[in-house]
Amino acid sequence: MLDTSKAQTHARANHPTNLVAVQAQMTLADYESAEHFHKKILNLSERAVDGLPQGQTLVAFPEVIGLPLLLTLGHFEAVRHSSSIQGAMLSYLKRAWKQVLASAWQQRRWGFASLYQAQAIPAYLAYKRAFSEAAKTFGVQVIAGSIFLPHIEEEAARGVHVARREVYNTAFGFSAKGQLLGRSRKVYLTDGAESRSGLSRGQLADLYPISMPVGKVGVAICLDAFYSSVIEHFDALGTEIIVQPSANHADWQRPWPADPTLTEGEAWLKHGLLQMIQGREHLRFGLNPMMVGNVWDLEASGRSSIVFNTRHYPGFQTERPGLAALAESPYEEAFVRFSFK
Repeated sequence: MLDTSKAQTHARANHPTNLVAVQAQMTLADYESAEHFHKKILNLSERAVDGLPQGQTLVAFPEVIGLPLLLTLGHFEAVRHSSSIQGAMLSYLKRAWKQVLASAWQQRRWGFASLYQAQAIPAYLAYKRAFSEAAKTFGVQVIAGSIFLPHIEEEAARGVHVARREVYNTAFGFSAKGQLLGRSRKVYLTDGAESRSGLSRGQLADLYPISMPVGKVGVAICLDAFYSSVIEHFDALGTEIIVQPSANHADWQRPWPADPTLTEGEAWLKHGLLQMIQGREHLRFGLNPMMVGNVWDLEASGRSSIVFNTRHYPGFQTERPGLAALAESPYEEAFVRFSFK
């Protein structure tokens, strides 16, 4: 009988493993319909893998890449001229208040959560289809970034349905065959807009790595990866690669509030994944795909990065120890790549 674990190890030893962090610049037009979103994700995926050597590949996308779908699908004309996310929500509510009210009554969930739930199923289907087909089309493993969704199930008798009322900032992982392998929910919500936006907090105990040919992949959405308990948790589970999908809504060049001697960007490198995975037992690599650009008034900036644990790869010679690759600009679309054996 073939020992598949040894076969996979042999394959990984003879072909490089490719890591890609997609620094996506989305526009409102990319969310006009499920087809527009699908086309954009396939385009980003194609460019992400262009020119990569043969081998197992992991492609990671940024935080909240799916969020606007909750407002635009079927209602694009009503929300397209809004100047802010709050304005888009109001325009959406004026058009779809019956749908939102019905969802709120059915789920016994009010406020922002009822708004997310009203469009949850079509948004889930559009998001899942886009990333599943991207993974399958290009034969890559995908961490799809995140979207605000309740727990959605697919079951023969009930079909696609909302199984639980709470809404989470959730990222999905897909195999190279397009199969949905796992969902990760954000545990620590940022102060301000996110903590007041009707989201529930995920539980640390529910986070687990996804077994993929590239290794065990854990997802710590944005702020989660700055918390030692999250990193410790993944390390204890034997996670080898950690992905931190992010959407940073502070300017990359501003003084960092917690230490004004650092810029926002300097703080991310000093205190983020680059530092957090060093010396860990199992964590070897970290990918931090960042959102850039703006949709409505959701302006984001950041330099996506790929980092490595110098304990495991002392032979990797880079300008800054542990930093494998970094996007040149915090404001433009980019594809940050690193290949290793």
